[in-house]
Amino acid sequence: MDTFFRDLRYSLRLLIKSPGFTAVAVFSIALGIGANTTVFSVINGVLLKSLPYKDPSSLVLLWGDGRAEDSLSKHNQVSATDVADFRSQASVFEEVATYSGWFPIVSGDSEAERIPAIQVGDGFFKVMKGEPLLGRVFNREEQEDGKDFVIVLSYGLWQRRYRGDPNIIGKSVSLNGRPYHIIGVMGPDFHPLPSALVAPEGQFYRPVAEAYDDSARDERHLRAIARLKPGVTIEQARTEASVIAQRLEQEHPLTNKNQGAYVVSITDEIVGGIRPTLWMVFGAVIFVLLVACANVANLLLARSTVRYKEITIRSAIGAGRAQLIRQLLTESLLLALIGGGLGLLFAIWGTGMVASAGSEINPMFQGIHVDLRCLGFTFAISIITGLIFGLAPALQISKPNLAESLKEAGRGSGASASRNRLRSVLVVSEIAMTLVLLVCAGLLIRTVMVLRNVETGFNPKNILAMNIGLPGIKYPKPENQIAFYKDVTERIASLPGVKAAGTTSVLPLSDNFDGRGILVEDHPKPRGEEITVDLYIASPGYLRAMEIPLVKGRAITEQDTADSARIALINSSMAAQLWPNQDPLGKRISFPGSEKNPQPWRTVVGLVKDVSQYALDQKPPMQIYVPHAQFPTGFGTIVVKTENEPAAMTNAIRREILAVDRDQAVFKVTTLEQLMGESILTRKFFMLLLLVFAALALVLAAVGIYGVMSYVALQRTHEIGIRMALGAQASDVLKLIIGNGMVLALIGVAAGLAGAFALTRVMSTLLFGVTAKDPVTFVAVAALLTLVAFVACYLPARRATKVDPLIALRYE
Repeated sequence: MDTFFRDLRYSLRLLIKSPGFTAVAVFSIALGIGANTTVFSVINGVLLKSLPYKDPSSLVLLWGDGRAEDSLSKHNQVSATDVADFRSQASVFEEVATYSGWFPIVSGDSEAERIPAIQVGDGFFKVMKGEPLLGRVFNREEQEDGKDFVIVLSYGLWQRRYRGDPNIIGKSVSLNGRPYHIIGVMGPDFHPLPSALVAPEGQFYRPVAEAYDDSARDERHLRAIARLKPGVTIEQARTEASVIAQRLEQEHPLTNKNQGAYVVSITDEIVGGIRPTLWMVFGAVIFVLLVACANVANLLLARSTVRYKEITIRSAIGAGRAQLIRQLLTESLLLALIGGGLGLLFAIWGTGMVASAGSEINPMFQGIHVDLRCLGFTFAISIITGLIFGLAPALQISKPNLAESLKEAGRGSGASASRNRLRSVLVVSEIAMTLVLLVCAGLLIRTVMVLRNVETGFNPKNILAMNIGLPGIKYPKPENQIAFYKDVTERIASLPGVKAAGTTSVLPLSDNFDGRGILVEDHPKPRGEEITVDLYIASPGYLRAMEIPLVKGRAITEQDTADSARIALINSSMAAQLWPNQDPLGKRISFPGSEKNPQPWRTVVGLVKDVSQYALDQKPPMQIYVPHAQFPTGFGTIVVKTENEPAAMTNAIRREILAVDRDQAVFKVTTLEQLMGESILTRKFFMLLLLVFAALALVLAAVGIYGVMSYVALQRTHEIGIRMALGAQASDVLKLIIGNGMVLALIGVAAGLAGAFALTRVMSTLLFGVTAKDPVTFVAVAALLTLVAFVACYLPARRATKVDPLIALRYE
């Protein structure tokens, strides 16, 4: 132990005596370790930590799996009746329950506001293993229509709106104009489902109160969550769910044709989509750390020239090689630990930045911080880093040539060809790794640029959108709903600065969609095998406000009323799939009806361009537009096209809505440009991360090349003096130094291109409109890195040309 502390004191004195070397080395290490700790803290918080629920490993989601060719996705919603069958027939689940989002107006006890809620089916609190802090949760009887006017508060809402009132149980509150009784309050340890499962995150609960009979079997607008029995695996649950779905399909062919079932863990549902990308980013920051290690190793090799005689003398007076290696590694580990400490400070700052930006793409980013596990990671990686960059130089300079190095006339202080080769290998390696990172960042930059220029089918500029939900108790009849939206859009359209206003049931690029089965007159299909389309219930001003181009026919007009002939507009994809090489105008379609609710045939009167619905990188589905007056709904999104900044019109638009109904509260106010930005947010987030890390690697590589070439120029000072004394010009010296450096740089670029060609395929799922081997990106990055390398070589080469030959000839 005494030996260790002696080595430590000696190493500390050496580092203090070389502040320039120490500062550059520590800062390089800090950048590499700080980047790694930042990304590890994200992986720790998002992927490694358990979700904040009791026994989260047994929580799963039960989705409908549409096996039909035109199915919207493998994450289809389910009906209450189907879930009731799964509850009674499945042996792998402890409990299954439905849930869905709800956004009512809460009033009666204080200021009216829209508060997000979750509608839950029987057994939900058993699935989540939640016990109330006050009162009770719902019983089975309260899941019946007419008996469901009860709610359970979350702990957060109880504290915020009701100030923790201990006598809250039994009190009444108005939701969408109806009185509800508060029967329970959940405890602080009962966490709501995250916004990744139901958006926005619910703050209280009410019963679903759905009909559990065959008449509602095809009303699939709910989601289901379940808890596996102990010892049951996901694969076993998937197998049994598939068997039950097949049984239901046989028993109910009209409603369950091609309706499968799929089980996924709640963890995979929430973070599964970003898991591979996070590990890819972690691989990228390891490259940054390796570049930093190569830099510091080169610094140590350069510094070893100054210390070579010291090492030689120590060896000559009896110091063994193991003793010398121990001393040199102690210096490296001390450097690494100091750099790790500074890197930890960088990581604390960086983690906060990443958590803030990442929370917009996934709720699991919220609350990410540097904890004890991250501290342990930082310490471990600091030790490993010290060994990586310290071992090779230690092995090199711990075996000095005593005879050569002790000669007084020996030039270069014992510099050897082997150390020059090692320096060259390190430079080539850091250039190659930097190029791989730059290519990855460049591919994502190209992807984001392509997505920004995708043809969306509408013009997002200066469009404001806001949601409204009309309460059924106040607007019980279709004509009430039609009159409200007509009055509101007319008032908004007359405002100064407004170019057009309309309503739609579904807003493109939002988190909402309305998939419907349709019947096509000249494409008859059996019940249960209807063609699936996306439905938009729109007012006459909607297409004008969105500037959705009309390809053929006419748009929805004021003359399309409840009493006029039923009409529809379709998009180009629907026309191409159903009526290729035919005129779609005049064709007839209908929605499936029943004896109680028959649906009329609708004539196609217009053809519009495809509109991006789910994401900019997804092909638009078949889309159909029907007039709101002919298909009324209480929920709608008001869309307003303005002449200038749309957000500035928000208050004026709110006033017009309140003038029609003073109890209405709009929600989800946004602009279409914001929605477009959010649709590429995940790619943009990871693009910025990779860009930052690639920039760090580029700076480190530039510093590394500059440092090595400065050392080479210094090492060859005597040679340069002789050359200049014999008549060499400054340009000859420039060519000599720059040529040596650019050979290494070009070898590194070539190696990096080969590595990038092999590695970029792992990020193919993040790319759009660009291949993983995009030649434009590869060439541009190679040119950029070559230019940076040239500048890094030029600066020390230019300084070498300023050397006075007389001084250089005396240089030792």
